[in-house]
Amino acid sequence: MGCCFSANDGYEYDDDAVSGSVNEVPRVTGVHQFTIRQYSGVKRKGVGKSVLSRNFTVAGREWFVRFYPDGYNSDTSDHVAFFLQSLYRPSCGSVYHVEFSFALLGGGDGGAVLHDVLIDRPCRFDNRNNSWGIRKYITREQLEGAALGAIHDDTLTVRCTMHVIQRRRRTSRGAGPVRVPVPPSCHAKNAMEFLLSGDAPFDLEIHVGDATFGAHRLALAGQSLYFRKLLYGQVGNEASSPVIRLQEMSPEAFGAVLHYVYHDSLPPEATTKGRNAAAMAREVFEAADMYAMERLKLMCASNLCRFIGDDTASGIMELARAHSCDPLKKACENYMKRRKDSIQP
Repeated sequence: MGCCFSANDGYEYDDDAVSGSVNEVPRVTGVHQFTIRQYSGVKRKGVGKSVLSRNFTVAGREWFVRFYPDGYNSDTSDHVAFFLQSLYRPSCGSVYHVEFSFALLGGGDGGAVLHDVLIDRPCRFDNRNNSWGIRKYITREQLEGAALGAIHDDTLTVRCTMHVIQRRRRTSRGAGPVRVPVPPSCHAKNAMEFLLSGDAPFDLEIHVGDATFGAHRLALAGQSLYFRKLLYGQVGNEASSPVIRLQEMSPEAFGAVLHYVYHDSLPPEATTKGRNAAAMAREVFEAADMYAMERLKLMCASNLCRFIGDDTASGIMELARAHSCDPLKKACENYMKRRKDSIQP
């Protein structure tokens, strides 16, 4: 991919951006803060072109961060990307396993984390591959939006935290114990795939308005404290009945809740910008709070941030207050403050 060194283009970086700390062997931790000034000039360099941080040292090696303001490739051009790269490819036989994350920081002295993405497994840096990263870190629309508040004075700051796992080499002397690698647990994934396969018949019928949904009692109770108490916390009524009736929402909103129960995500139609998308986002948010599904509630809050505007900010803030959602309330306050500052003479 093409690249451009920001130092040659007049963009500035913190001289004291690099610091490191050593944990117990075999992990070495390093932190690098990458500040990109004149963001409006950095973007539009083109898809696949990157801005590079200064080099920093962790675990005896030189590293740097790549920022792709216009996307890593044409398939991801609506997102910005961040990559971690070693300055030189490790020599043949040398391998570095690295866990890392990129966090967008807010302005001011606190430097609050606004958006954080962690690579969930160690990446292998060797003589064949010395660069790993996140192609879809955040959409450009979200990054530049007032609700997030990541850009201050045309400046963007990201913090890269990395953990280098130093693994000792085994010698050929002596016959050490033979170990079989064990993959990460997939218990939850396997359970949901089984329930969705149809091999386990539904044991619960849910009526919402004129619509009827089939579900598994255990799946609902496992994702919602409300349904756990409703279906297993009492004797008689819904606890033993194969049918329950819900009156608090539309069938479309409950369908989104049920999709989350089985897929741990919102359905695609709940995250679009269609005509009724804002009303749907609000209704699912309220349902998530009522059913004590905190992760779904925060996902809906993030979704609602897309609809914060001059005509909606106060209404969404009232919604956030009514349902005790501080992150959504803070997003509205941030938008209104920035809007107020922009119209002052």
